[in-house]
Amino acid sequence: MQRRWPAIIALWLLGVLAAAQLAKFSTIAPVLRARFALSLPATGLLISLLEVGGGVLGFVAGLALGRIGYRRSLVTGLATLAGCSLVEALATTPAPLFVARGVEGIGYLLVVIAAPTAIAAIAHDHDRPRALALWSSFVPVGVAVGGAVTGMGTHLLDATGLLLFWAALLALAVMPALRLPIGAAGPRGIALPAPAAWIATLAFGIYTLFLCALTMLLPTFLTEMRGASLATAGLVAAFASLAALPGSAIAIALMRRGALSPRAMMRIVVPALAVTALLAPLVFAEIGGWGTAALVAILAVGASGLVSPLVFARLPLLARAASADDPRIATANGLLTQFGAGGALIGPPLGGLVVGLWGWPGLGIAIALLSLAMLATIALAERIGARPAL
Repeated sequence: MQRRWPAIIALWLLGVLAAAQLAKFSTIAPVLRARFALSLPATGLLISLLEVGGGVLGFVAGLALGRIGYRRSLVTGLATLAGCSLVEALATTPAPLFVARGVEGIGYLLVVIAAPTAIAAIAHDHDRPRALALWSSFVPVGVAVGGAVTGMGTHLLDATGLLLFWAALLALAVMPALRLPIGAAGPRGIALPAPAAWIATLAFGIYTLFLCALTMLLPTFLTEMRGASLATAGLVAAFASLAALPGSAIAIALMRRGALSPRAMMRIVVPALAVTALLAPLVFAEIGGWGTAALVAILAVGASGLVSPLVFARLPLLARAASADDPRIATANGLLTQFGAGGALIGPPLGGLVVGLWGWPGLGIAIALLSLAMLATIALAERIGARPAL
């Protein structure tokens, strides 16, 4: 059983590397805006285009994973990410930059569909909730790693050099992906998850919408409104994203004896999202300098970070999967990716639009309302999931 955890952690690390590609653009967004004369909504779209593959094809990819296979999906995804990062580094006009970013989303999709489904398949029944809770942190940790590495890299490299660095790192990741003991095949057959899983994955989509709107636009807010440097803003955004990691650690500890009951889960979800709703408007309020905004953003992300791991851990149960390789798990992961990618795709440009209409304080209010919408959606999923199967 213990020998399965190195493979689970390796799969998680590949997800972190893929998610880091979100933050590589958000950190250098001010540079890209100046170089390509991009508006704030266009910059937000460029950042979030990595999610276009999942937002459009996530459900289909979940259904097709059995034919593609775990390993082929991972390797093809990493190679696609590497190639697109290379094209982005060499782009001299906006068109190839946007196209490469969109294609990059296909590679991202292939990684983030295969990895959690493989984790669910290889983990022991007792460890599966904790393994999936660990996987749930791949986006905030990846965004933190991508933001921190790219932010620190601005002292040594220009935007082109940074994109070339990420291309090389992704290419190197192909080799360990080829050696992972996960088997070549994916789940056999096609099956739709139960209705509760659909609603739970929608809740995750709401989460990624407000999380990405907050963390992806935070560097721009700090540099343009609070006078922070580009490197400082990138590091702050990285720490804000990393603030979700303690939530995953707490969730893993809580599930050491197995998945939580719906009632125990809601006792955590309700106060966590209520605190998020209270803190979000304060991030963009006219109080203090960049340090105050950074601290409040970190606290808000940390509170909401308690919820996401529980959604991931409960997904096989809500999908009514009968075994570790039940195709309902792959399909539910496809739905999770579709809604999650859709939220991440919409979040930054929608956040930019909200800022354009109502200013930065309007973004804080919008994030608060979305966190409450996530709470209501999770409660509905658990209520439906508690009903006996027909």
